[in-house]
Amino acid sequence: MALTAPMPAPARTLDTSGRLCPFPIVETAKAVKAMDAGAVLLVIATDPGIALDMPMWCKATRNEHLGTFQDGAAWKSFVRKRAR
Repeated sequence: MALTAPMPAPARTLDTSGRLCPFPIVETAKAVKAMDAGAVLLVIATDPGIALDMPMWCKATRNEHLGTFQDGAAWKSFVRKRAR
């Protein structure tokens, strides 16, 4: 999926490169829990499974999936923590 719109600046970046599922999602859950409502997390992953896993995780946790895009060999996924 190509980047079609500019993404908001992330409050935090989580690099999970070289790690396979479920590590990127487990670490995303930990990072989001520690963030303020409305803050954006950028997750960088090399496991292409994140393109399916992140939107499903966001739906299940009611966080906002802003987009997941391939950038060379990596994937960049943007998540906004839901308001309480």
